[in-house]
Amino acid sequence: MLLILAAAWWLSQKITQAASWSGVNAILLAASSVVYPVLVERSLALTPLYWKWRYRLAFILPAVVFSLTWIIAPTEAGFWARASLFLLVILGVMVGSILTTGLREPLWENNSPPSRQIQEEVYQLHLRLIGRPGAAPASKRIFDVLLAAAGMLFSSPVWLAALFLIWFEDPGPVLFVKNSVGKGGINFHQYKFRTMVREAEVNTGPILASDADERILMIGRVLRKSALDELPQLLNILKGEMSFVGPRPQRTVLVHGYLGKMPQYAQRHQLLPGLSGLAQVAGDYYLTPLQKLRFDRLYIRHASLGMDIKLLLLAFLVTFWYRWQPGWDGRLPRRLLRWGGS
Repeated sequence: MLLILAAAWWLSQKITQAASWSGVNAILLAASSVVYPVLVERSLALTPLYWKWRYRLAFILPAVVFSLTWIIAPTEAGFWARASLFLLVILGVMVGSILTTGLREPLWENNSPPSRQIQEEVYQLHLRLIGRPGAAPASKRIFDVLLAAAGMLFSSPVWLAALFLIWFEDPGPVLFVKNSVGKGGINFHQYKFRTMVREAEVNTGPILASDADERILMIGRVLRKSALDELPQLLNILKGEMSFVGPRPQRTVLVHGYLGKMPQYAQRHQLLPGLSGLAQVAGDYYLTPLQKLRFDRLYIRHASLGMDIKLLLLAFLVTFWYRWQPGWDGRLPRRLLRWGGS
């Protein structure tokens, strides 16, 4: 391992001492900074270190070596060239650190997937109760794709920071796969940033989390409160499995139970599930399934592109303003709900 770190020091020193910033230097530095965490972790695997600390040190050691080089190596390059090199190094080491996990195990956690039998029963019940839903308006799909693509682009720094902080706090999978019911009763993989400890549901099965749940990571609490844990669902929207606005997707195993008591629950799956919905804007997190269904039916009756835009703006207010206000009761003022006449 010492040889690996010495090589990292030598290479970064040679690049940093370059008289000017160049594309060749950038490529060399980016490639080396991604590879070194993998090599360090493989070397540490030969030691009795706890596996979580092997992963963490795979980031810490190369990051320290490259950072020291940036600070003390003599160079004729200007400040901004050196700063750009340093930023590139740290980003590369972060990516390489996550890659060390990806080479050993999946980067997503698929807890408690429903059996084939449950998936088929849920689909057949929907087929019998609501048939095969028609296609969504083209305007809604175009709106979803354009906004999701823009969202992916502008949120990319948040993605990298969230993925790394999850990985550093609790090394392992950085994404969580939630098996949910989509349009027409079809099971799909709903993506989220992992906000809980690994295998949080291995002993309990799928259950709802409370605000004081001890399984939630520190970074997970921030992601949940800001709703940034939902960012990976932009991928679901681009794939056509979700929309920005619609009934919030529910877990397949839970829907399977709801349908036995409330067959009418299938009606909420006439449309694509949404990143946000009327129930989340007008209600709160702890609505009962029947209460959510009432909101979902109301949305289905009045669904339009204009209503979607209104609900998205209100969801933004909830997430980034009202949710952070002391003593907020979880409900929007009525004047806002009536805004726009919907």
